[in-house]
Amino acid sequence: MLPDKLFFIYVAKNEEWQSLQAEDWEYVSSMARFYHWWAKRFFDFDLTVESDILPIIPGKLFDRMSLAYLLRDHEDRGKYTYHFYLAYFKPFFTDCNTEGYSTENFGMTFWKRPKEPEAEIKRFSYFAQENCPKVSHVLAHELLRLNGKKRETYVTKVHKLWTKHVEGGKPFLYFDSQFRRTGSESFRFATLDPDEL
Repeated sequence: MLPDKLFFIYVAKNEEWQSLQAEDWEYVSSMARFYHWWAKRFFDFDLTVESDILPIIPGKLFDRMSLAYLLRDHEDRGKYTYHFYLAYFKPFFTDCNTEGYSTENFGMTFWKRPKEPEAEIKRFSYFAQENCPKVSHVLAHELLRLNGKKRETYVTKVHKLWTKHVEGGKPFLYFDSQFRRTGSESFRFATLDPDEL
């Protein structure tokens, strides 16, 4: 069954969510709008897109933050919504070389933040370089699967393309804040090249 929407969820520790909302939310919400456009433009997939922050309150041993916790959250929120988690931890298990994980109507990626406090423009540039391409990778897995492609395409071809980008010198696609193609000198969003898929 096709999902009814794409829901980006920015995962934050309970004691940090307000500061992260103040510092990162503008980028995260603009990235969600960008990926709505990107999915429609490159995959002919028009989903309603929403975004929110999920503060995590520390729990008992089995409630610690993990991939299993996010999968339970996904199930509780409704498995017919494609939930994409931007998490502050790496999945313990993954077959994806982006520090991410993907399964039916579910995606997650490790959301990196600069180690030292940065001005907004540098922080957003960091997100565009470090996180945005990984989001496109994990999102491409599911969008291709939803479009009826075989596993050879939605997993293997995406991984081969990622290797070309990361190790083979193939440039990512770069976009400005108005979603226009731009160069790698000044960009707001970076993605793998869906035309290769």
